[in-house]
Amino acid sequence: MPCAARPGSGFATVCPFGYGLAVTTNRETAMKECSVPTTAFDLTNPQVLLAWQRNHLANERTFLAWCRTGLALFAFGFVIERFDFFIRQMQSLPMFEGLTRKHLHTEAISLTTFAVGVAVIVMAGWRFAYVRRLINRGEQQFSALPDMLFMVSIMAIIISLFAAFWLLVAR
Repeated sequence: MPCAARPGSGFATVCPFGYGLAVTTNRETAMKECSVPTTAFDLTNPQVLLAWQRNHLANERTFLAWCRTGLALFAFGFVIERFDFFIRQMQSLPMFEGLTRKHLHTEAISLTTFAVGVAVIVMAGWRFAYVRRLINRGEQQFSALPDMLFMVSIMAIIISLFAAFWLLVAR
C-alpha cells in the first residue's frame, strides 16, 4: 500500500502504518521514509515503542488482577474455616443446647478453595508469560482459546464448590 502524497511546496507523505509524517522536496525520498519496517516492530520509533510498552503494561495489569482473584479465593478459604470454628464454639454454649449440632464439612470446602486460589495464581503466571512471549514476537492476533479454557475451568470449579457445599449442608 503506497503512501499518500499531498500536493504543496514539497511532498508530505502520511504513512498508513502509523510511522509518522515525512516532508521532503523529493517524491522518491518521501516514499522511502514511509517504508514498512522489515521486523515485527520498530522500537526506534517512539510511537511504536509506546504502543509496545502499553501492551506490556496491560498484560501486567491483567496478571495482577488474576493474582488478586487468587489471593481473594485463598483468603475466602480462611474465612470459611474461621466461620466453622465460630459455629462450633457457638454450638458449645449452653443457650444453644436445643439446636441440632450439624457438622458442616467445611474442611474439604476450605481446602478446595485454597487449591483453587493457588491454581488461579499459577495459571495467571502461565498466561502472563504466554502473552509476554506473543507481544515480544510481534504477533498481530492472539488466540482466545487459552483464556476461554482458563475461565471455563475456574467457573466449573466455583460451581462445583457451591454444589458440594449445598449437598453437604442442605442434607
